[in-house]
Amino acid sequence: MASISLTQVFIALFCFIFLHCLLFKKHHNRLLRNWPVLGMLPGLLVELHRIYDFTVELLESTDLTFLLKGPWFSGMDMLLTVDPANIHYMLSSNFYNYTKGAEFKEVFDAFGDSILTTESEAWKNLRKASQVMINHHGFQKLSVSTTMSKLKEGLVPLLNRFAEEGATVDLQDVFGRFMFDTTLVIVTGCDDPRSLSFEMPEDESAKALHDIGEGILYRHVKPRLLWKLQNWFGVGKEKKI
Repeated sequence: MASISLTQVFIALFCFIFLHCLLFKKHHNRLLRNWPVLGMLPGLLVELHRIYDFTVELLESTDLTFLLKGPWFSGMDMLLTVDPANIHYMLSSNFYNYTKGAEFKEVFDAFGDSILTTESEAWKNLRKASQVMINHHGFQKLSVSTTMSKLKEGLVPLLNRFAEEGATVDLQDVFGRFMFDTTLVIVTGCDDPRSLSFEMPEDESAKALHDIGEGILYRHVKPRLLWKLQNWFGVGKEKKI
C-alpha cells in the first residue's frame, strides 16, 4: 500500500478549500469563511483578480466594518472600516487612545522619527510645525503655482499625446509621477525632476519610495520572524528597504 506524504495531504486540503470557496463565491460570508490554520486567505485568493471591487462589496455587506482573519501565526489579522463614525472616533475624538506602539515603529523604521512614526509630544510638535508650514501664505502660493504648472506643461500635454496616438496608458503610473514631481518641488524646493514626461524616465528617488512602500506592505503579510530574518541577512524586499 502506497504511503501518503504530508505534502500530498496539504495539497489535497488546499484544493478542497479552493473548490469550496469557488462554489460559494457569490456569498461573501461563506467565501471568507474562517478556516482552521489558513484563516480567510483562501477566499481572498479566489477574489484576488478583483480585490478592490470585492473589498467594497464586502464592506457594504458588513455595515462598513469587517474583521479579516489571516492564517495562524502570520500576524495578518486586520480590522477594515470605512465607517465615518469609526474613523472620526479613532483619528479625532479619541486619537490618544490609539497609540502606534513599538511594533508599528519597527515596521515603519525606514521613515525614522517622522510624523508617521512618532507619538505623544513628539508627534504633537511635528504636527504643529507641519501646520505652520502648510498654512503659510508662501507655501500655499508655491503649491498652487507648482500644481498648475505641472498640469499645463506636464499632465495635459502627455494625456493629449496618448489620446492622439491611441496608446494604452497606466493611469496609476501617470498620476503617481504627477504626485511625485509636484510634491518634491513643493516640499524640498528643488527643481522639477520631470519624471512625468513623454519619455517616462525612471527616477531613482521615486523608485526608492516605491520599494519602501512595497517592502512595508510585505511586512504586514509576512510572519514577523520571517521578515526580521530577511532583514538581518539582507535578502529580498528587506534588502531593498
